[in-house]
Amino acid sequence: MTDPDTEPLHRVEGATVDLLVVSDLHLRATGGRYPVDDLPVEAHDLVVSLGDIIDENREHAKSAEAGAAYEERGRAFLKRLDERGVPVLAVPGNHDPLTCTRRLSDGLPNVHPLHGETRRVAVDTGWSLALVGWGCEQFDFTPALLSPDYPEIPVGSGPQTPEAVAETLLGAAGAYLDGALSAAQLADRLGAVPSDAAFETSLARLDDRFGTLVELLGGAQPTVVASHVSPFGVPFDIRGQHSHDGSHHFGSVALRLALAATAVSGCLSGHTHQRGLTAVPTTAGHSYAHNPGDAGVSSVSVSRDGTLRTEAVDVGWR
Repeated sequence: MTDPDTEPLHRVEGATVDLLVVSDLHLRATGGRYPVDDLPVEAHDLVVSLGDIIDENREHAKSAEAGAAYEERGRAFLKRLDERGVPVLAVPGNHDPLTCTRRLSDGLPNVHPLHGETRRVAVDTGWSLALVGWGCEQFDFTPALLSPDYPEIPVGSGPQTPEAVAETLLGAAGAYLDGALSAAQLADRLGAVPSDAAFETSLARLDDRFGTLVELLGGAQPTVVASHVSPFGVPFDIRGQHSHDGSHHFGSVALRLALAATAVSGCLSGHTHQRGLTAVPTTAGHSYAHNPGDAGVSSVSVSRDGTLRTEAVDVGWR
């Protein structure tokens, strides 16, 4: 973890820190070129990529040649951004996980992978913004307590809607992390078997990720987390797991509960390809949560009091 008290990555002037945020471009090895020159880079203090710049990588593509072609396209995209002279923070996605993102950015002085660490932007009016990265280390990122795994979760007298399931699951997971429920009691709430290997694995994943995120996010405010995956239970993390399964919330329970516990200013996330902006309740009010969407580009301004303002940027891609 980068010490937030070290020399800042960047120094800016003005009342806000202005971020150009891109997500889920999924650049292919062939086809049209992304209009990098149309991005309003110089109008912003930093560029933040939320992952999945490319659609495949060397480790996951059907062949080494195909993977190299994808990575060449991603490298070219980052190189063009690097040449614009504005710092770029690149969060690893599941399609371009950490080792791949490091390859794509290697030797580019203005491009910095951002995962499991904090980067600080100093503002001339006497405050600074902490940007915390939480990306993917491998292609398969399975959230803890994945909601479709608990179809019998009791939601009370109302209908078994995705929102009711999400609210019940979040409440139970939060009570477990607070110590109000044991693992066995949590399993009972979810309709699971405490000794089931899948449940035990999921619970260990929740404990580990929540602890890591709380440590990362527990520094000075304002803080914004840049994550590839979405927090759980927000309007833009709902989708069908398979065509016949209906819809479920698929975000990260650990991230959602860490936002609530630390009350950071905001969370920028991708992965679900759905644009949205919402408020997540926290111990001190709320955090903003924003997803730029499929091949999305947003202009995000962060004020000293932690307020986030977002605006879509259209560069005519796809």
